[in-house]
Amino acid sequence: MEESARDGVDRMQAAWNQVRPELDTVPMGVVGRLLRAAPLVLASCEAYLAPHDLSRAEFDIVSALTRSGRPLSPGELSRELLFTGPATTKRLRRLEDGGWIVRDVNPEDARGFLIAPTPDGARRFDALLPGYLAHEASLIAMLDADQQEQVGDLLRTLLGSWERSTSDPQRRAPGS
Repeated sequence: MEESARDGVDRMQAAWNQVRPELDTVPMGVVGRLLRAAPLVLASCEAYLAPHDLSRAEFDIVSALTRSGRPLSPGELSRELLFTGPATTKRLRRLEDGGWIVRDVNPEDARGFLIAPTPDGARRFDALLPGYLAHEASLIAMLDADQQEQVGDLLRTLLGSWERSTSDPQRRAPGS
């Protein structure tokens, strides 16, 4: 592999291969790159959304509400988006203050709320979504269409396995 194609994980693996040649560092290559890529992608997405006064997590909430086609409870949002209850509550307050969502009393359980986009929030999200998707496309534009599909398929395999292992309380989380 030419030096310009090498990344920080390649350098770590090479160093470990020198120090401990008997160890298999292939998993380090996959997991290390996932861990290093996630904050870089998140930072780029956060920067894109900042002028719209949205964090990526808040974007995910409005997105979930929009695609559901119905109001959702805070618990449903937390489960779908893998957020903690307090994190969801904090984000809902910010979205409500920003006019993105409205919280109404749940008619089936007066102790709870149902959340939906406001008409203005739905309009703003509808206008924002195409540009945001173009931003995501720019993050993977160095891959051709077949490579993008291949990476998506491989990540789906990993994520699907991890999600199944953590959704069953009798099963352990990946790597535990």
